[in-house]
Amino acid sequence: MTAPKPSEGWGVMRPGDRRYHYYRDTMSLCRRVGFYQGELTPDTYEPTPQDCAACHKVLDREKAAS
Repeated sequence: MTAPKPSEGWGVMRPGDRRYHYYRDTMSLCRRVGFYQGELTPDTYEPTPQDCAACHKVLDREKAAS
């Protein structure tokens, strides 16, 4: 039996994309990309230059509010 697929995490739309977006339920947090069905990587809480800055801002606000 396979493990359940995570519903949120970092992913790319296509292999040629320059930025990783953070997806939650197939929609990126920055709302620039939607309907993503690929593999997701859990958040490591360490921003990288390849990550979308707008997605990180949303994540940072959510963490500060909780």
